[in-house]
Amino acid sequence: MPSKYSAVLALGVSFLTLTMDSSANATSINVAVAANFAGTLSDIKSAFESDYPGDTFVITSASSGVITTAITSGNSPGYDLFLSADTSYPATVASAGWATGTPFTYAKGEILLWSSTNAGSSLNVSAGLESLVSGSFPHSLVIADPSKAPYGVAASTVLSQSPWSISSGSLPCCNVSFATNIDNTYTAVANGTNKQGFIAKSKVCRYDASTNTYTFNATGNTYSYKEYPYNDTTHPYSQIVQNAVGVVNSSRTSAQDTVLANLISYLTGSTAQGYITQYCYILP
Repeated sequence: MPSKYSAVLALGVSFLTLTMDSSANATSINVAVAANFAGTLSDIKSAFESDYPGDTFVITSASSGVITTAITSGNSPGYDLFLSADTSYPATVASAGWATGTPFTYAKGEILLWSSTNAGSSLNVSAGLESLVSGSFPHSLVIADPSKAPYGVAASTVLSQSPWSISSGSLPCCNVSFATNIDNTYTAVANGTNKQGFIAKSKVCRYDASTNTYTFNATGNTYSYKEYPYNDTTHPYSQIVQNAVGVVNSSRTSAQDTVLANLISYLTGSTAQGYITQYCYILP
């Protein structure tokens, strides 16, 4: 006759097996996301999987331009959904015949100037970007590559205005360097490679809805910053409107189609929008 211990052990093993089977049997899709939104999407993913226990997705992060090239060149990575940092790249995917459904806006972002004093820089950027000296910035500045990253386009637009008047075609120059995506601009400043950089506001800003307050922080860093809203009267740039679009994937199953539809609906729902505002994005 089995002991009570054996019965409990058997129950535990059965529960473990059920849990593992449930995880193994989850239906997964592939989501490509612009680097600025990767952290936000990771939080949304946890909530989505809690609300849809049988659904999951794998996140791949890169610049919007790199993702678009991968999709329109045959979609060999097998992406099912593309979350861009602008409207033009999803439109390119659609015009090339690689979109399912219509692109939709999920968030709007902004840039800010950032300097990390923990990386050995004494530069304080709270008054804004410094002036050129003999045609160059005294302290190295990093922006995302404008040819691949919409946040880099916003930064280059600011630089093209007075008093700097650096044409986008002349970049990189003048002690300005490019990072491959907007996430890497933050890294370059945080590790001291560059003294200052235009980064995504969402990287360091958090909004607390309960107190209606914004805080700016970065783990392990002391810092200074200057916000550059898109509608700034002195240095405006086109608002960073971020669109998403479903992607043609010939290997996608009907079950995966359901996950894709659920996720698209979820991104425009109240739970996801709560995370989006928490990361200081503007809602559509």
